[in-house]
Amino acid sequence: MVEINKERLWERLQYVGGIGADPRGGISRFAWTPAYKEACEVLMGWMREAGLTVRMDTVGNIYGRLEGQENLPPLLTGSHFDTVPMGGKFDGLAGVMAALEVLTAMAEQGEKPKRPVEMIAFVNEEASQFLGGHFGSKAICGMLPEDYALTSVDRATGITMKQAMLDFGMGLEPDHFEKSYIRERDYFAFIELHIEQGCYLLHENLPMAVVTDIAGIKQFYITLNGVSAHAGGMAMEDRHDAMAAAAAIACEVERLALESGSTTRGTVGYIQARPAEHNIVANQAIVPVDFREKEDGLWQKLYDDLMEFVEKQCQARGLTYSVKSTIDTSPVHCDKRLVELIHQCTEQEKIPHKYMVSYPAHDAMQMGRLYPMGMIFLRSSNEGVSHCPDEYTTPEDMADGTRVLLRTIEHLSKQDKL
Repeated sequence: MVEINKERLWERLQYVGGIGADPRGGISRFAWTPAYKEACEVLMGWMREAGLTVRMDTVGNIYGRLEGQENLPPLLTGSHFDTVPMGGKFDGLAGVMAALEVLTAMAEQGEKPKRPVEMIAFVNEEASQFLGGHFGSKAICGMLPEDYALTSVDRATGITMKQAMLDFGMGLEPDHFEKSYIRERDYFAFIELHIEQGCYLLHENLPMAVVTDIAGIKQFYITLNGVSAHAGGMAMEDRHDAMAAAAAIACEVERLALESGSTTRGTVGYIQARPAEHNIVANQAIVPVDFREKEDGLWQKLYDDLMEFVEKQCQARGLTYSVKSTIDTSPVHCDKRLVELIHQCTEQEKIPHKYMVSYPAHDAMQMGRLYPMGMIFLRSSNEGVSHCPDEYTTPEDMADGTRVLLRTIEHLSKQDKL
């Protein structure tokens, strides 16, 4: 039976995880930067040492392939390789390094699977500079417009994504996303290992979860337009107060989430009001809303119900409004056969676990629209924090999760069909 090298796994994760150290704290390893290039070269070097066939596609995703006995569509496993600003060492990277350790262990111990197994390190999932999210997986799934690299601009420097990719200098082709496309027949299934980024597993003293669904996201901005007026001079009944409507909408977002009958997340992170003066009734307010829900019908209903509320608020207060959507991603459901298989593998390894819905989004969402998809969550220690320097998952939990990933891949690689 193939066994992982947990010391190597941990040492490599710590080494590559430290690339992109930010003087303000944490790790800032953004796509197509010098730090990201350094990390890519390290990762690709380790992949070659393991005897994998290594390539980088036209947008910057890194693949490593362990050949199989038969020419069958390969399994694919991995996660993203970039970080948020001042992030930690585990988000995304845990899944990349677990995949590398699985393929390295199989190769060095002479395990040649029936079907090939590939790993992938997705580029620009966090989109810390070039906004949008899940760039690498969206690009290969054909979900981005052809001119995306030309029209997407670094929010800090103003350079285009196309220029950043050309400056990266590893043979990328920003004008040819299509050369990176994958099709439904190209892979057999996709498995992603990721840290939980929350407290559920920590509170229940469980090292692992089998993900059943990834919640859909509706993220949008509501702009309310009213009339400025003197805070003392204008009577309450005569006002067209955009800020008051915004506050009511923020409370309604919370109410809809709490009373949905599901485990909905509803968030208003801030309200931007104009003219933002103590003694002036606001003439404009912008309300950013984030809904996350796993049930397909409810995901849409939350938005529809809120828009009905907004309409009533505007009519009652004499306001106008507009809505701009930035993310409209429907829920994705893990393949039930993969959920059961991952569960069986955790049982085989005698690792306590539970089933869980992922409310953070992952590259697995996009891959799940083309292939049977499954996810493994690892406990986030240190109060469950993530996207910050204090993010932490223990060496023991990393090893347990990687063993489950290995057993899952061993079983899948022998199957002709799911």
